[in-house]
Amino acid sequence: MDILSQAVDLLGPPVKVERHRGWAIFWCPFHDDVARRGNRGRPNFGVQLEGGYWKCLRCGASGPNLPALGRKLGAWRPPPAAGSPQQSEPPKVARLNEALSEARSALPNSPAERYMAQRGLRPYAALAFGLGNGVPLPNVHLEVVQAARQARLVASDGRWLWAGGLVYADPPVDPITIQVRHLRADGDVVGLRPTSKYQTWGRLARPLGSWRLNIKTRTVIVVEGLLDMLVIAQSLRDRREDDGIGVIYTGGASPSRPMLEWFAACAFDFLLIPDPDEAGRGWAKALQAAIRRGGGQVRLARTPNGLDPDQAVLSGWWPQGV
Repeated sequence: MDILSQAVDLLGPPVKVERHRGWAIFWCPFHDDVARRGNRGRPNFGVQLEGGYWKCLRCGASGPNLPALGRKLGAWRPPPAAGSPQQSEPPKVARLNEALSEARSALPNSPAERYMAQRGLRPYAALAFGLGNGVPLPNVHLEVVQAARQARLVASDGRWLWAGGLVYADPPVDPITIQVRHLRADGDVVGLRPTSKYQTWGRLARPLGSWRLNIKTRTVIVVEGLLDMLVIAQSLRDRREDDGIGVIYTGGASPSRPMLEWFAACAFDFLLIPDPDEAGRGWAKALQAAIRRGGGQVRLARTPNGLDPDQAVLSGWWPQGV
């Protein structure tokens, strides 16, 4: 990925590209420029296309490279290494938007919605995160079914392996990852071997839920599981603390290497809430090492009485300093 493409990922489309001078010109993200007029009706923020040096001629913000810009914005994602899977074609699950829409429309009055209610979640969680109910035979076009087969999401008899589950896509549109919290008994779907509670399709290359982080985000709460994230996000909204604080999850206790690189590259104030078991301790240790390697700030909060994070929050516990 070249300098210009990385800059566009961080700042959006440039106002102009002056390749003869080696600069791309953007509206500055650091000073009050809501009207997008700059000082004299012109943009003042430039990115040097050879090395990534950036500077605003109006407010004086500057830095040596795009990782530094991303850390200051709180939005940096490391570019994929040459030959890495992220440079290949998008995952097949990115073509399942039509099926995901049907799963979301099937959520009201479904077992998935009743399960959410039992776990203390209200409709806000479904609306904010695009949750759905796994439909065994979604009424979608053939190319969507073919993409699902290529993603190994369809059983031998044609039923989808997310059947009877709480469906979460990350991000909600053109997802990189789809994770399902199974609510059925193993064997209910022909061709599916017994699995754990959660099943994932696509890539776990970054924390799930990170699509909700933005330039205002300063503190990021990190947990292992989907329900933990949803309950904490709901509580942040109830407390009116969701502006500037985000919550993400790693999809298990063993973060992938690309995910650890994401933590090392992002300059947030991270608060880790591990599950109260041996796997949770190993999870916290791995994340702490990655964050500190990148020079980030990290704290640890332990839940009381051996409760999982979602159970602790629903019982009235809340981490200090948030």
